[in-house]
Amino acid sequence: MTIPTRPAAPGDSPPPPMATRAHDLQQLLDMLTHQAQSELGDISQSLFFMGDGLQRSMVNGFFDLLRPATWSPVNLLRLGTDTVRGTMQLSRLLQPDQLNLAWQELRNKLEVFVLVKNLSNILHLPPHEFIPLPQLVEKAYSMPAFQALWAVEGLGHYYADIYWEQKGVPQGLLFEEQAPVPEKSLLMLHAGIGLAFADRLLGNLTSETSDAELGSVLEYFFTLCVNNCRKGYLGAAVESLGLVTRDFYPDFLQRNDRYIRATRPEFLGFFWHGVGRALYFSRQFFLPALRSVWSGVDEEAHNAADRLSAMAGLSWAVTMVNLRQPAIMANVVRSHIEDGPLADGFTNGVVSSLIMRTDTTPGETFITAFYQAQPDLRDQATATAWEKRITQPSRMGLETYYPALRRDHALDQVFRYQDLASLVAHPRQQ
Repeated sequence: MTIPTRPAAPGDSPPPPMATRAHDLQQLLDMLTHQAQSELGDISQSLFFMGDGLQRSMVNGFFDLLRPATWSPVNLLRLGTDTVRGTMQLSRLLQPDQLNLAWQELRNKLEVFVLVKNLSNILHLPPHEFIPLPQLVEKAYSMPAFQALWAVEGLGHYYADIYWEQKGVPQGLLFEEQAPVPEKSLLMLHAGIGLAFADRLLGNLTSETSDAELGSVLEYFFTLCVNNCRKGYLGAAVESLGLVTRDFYPDFLQRNDRYIRATRPEFLGFFWHGVGRALYFSRQFFLPALRSVWSGVDEEAHNAADRLSAMAGLSWAVTMVNLRQPAIMANVVRSHIEDGPLADGFTNGVVSSLIMRTDTTPGETFITAFYQAQPDLRDQATATAWEKRITQPSRMGLETYYPALRRDHALDQVFRYQDLASLVAHPRQQ
């Protein structure tokens, strides 16, 4: 699937970069919104804004800064470092190279978002009609390789929902005897059924739900995952709980964390990895360059282990969405990733996502083209960081870790942060 664009009319000349046509940030934001609408057509009304007020919810905080009262001595004392960082982030939109990268990143996110939300129509799936899983997987892989990954995940969700509606509570849904599908589809099919289970169960919760009731719901989720996942794929389904919680039921984020921490600590890393993956598509951080999603990790997670897992999930999502444009990730490395406490989480997310992508769509050249890309060598610091944080670890991950994880039936372990070298060397300890 590609994003539809308006055909060029005779005599049209390429439009100048947005940054060269705008004079202030308000104009840039308007142009960004209008161009997104023209690129996506009518579907943007429901998907791009994800309900009413996406742009408004994202930028109202910034435009508060433009009001004179904000800058009174009293209010100045209240301005925290997050507000200052947000102002600096928005000011970067006036730089042509930054804006053009932000626009390309937004196009990439919208492409994935439209695909996931409109998958049934794109693949012509009849509503409420049970279709055998092998046929669904064949439909997913009929799409171009880049889009096929999300199609497989979406069909896992679709299949689990239809099965539950027509055949009752799933049991052995992806066991080998019930799901004779290509092995390459299994990781993201498991992620998809995890999404379906989490959506169905968390959707029944309310603000009145007691801790005991919440615990029962979470235990039911874990039981469903165990009863429907093949050996070596459980973590892929469990990770979806963090994604669904953060994006659709954020009021339960800390309550879910407390329960898992107390009763199911072996699943905690998967949960926070899903939270990090969700951050990238959340309303709060959907428009690139308006607010740095990389600061969201510290806001969501409150200890080092959870932050590393969330960072791994976030960099996983950013890598997968922008895999065809290494310049976007090079800009991330340049602007946000240093040798700080979360840098290892970032690298783990990149490597793990490439392992997952290679397993799901093997042999695709855009995978190696991504990690072997050469950033602008005139920027020596970025080139060095790229080699350290992406090229070398990715090569090691794909050449050494990936074959070992497949051999040991442990591919689901890439859905959480951990030392992959140690995991491969001592698989029985995991």
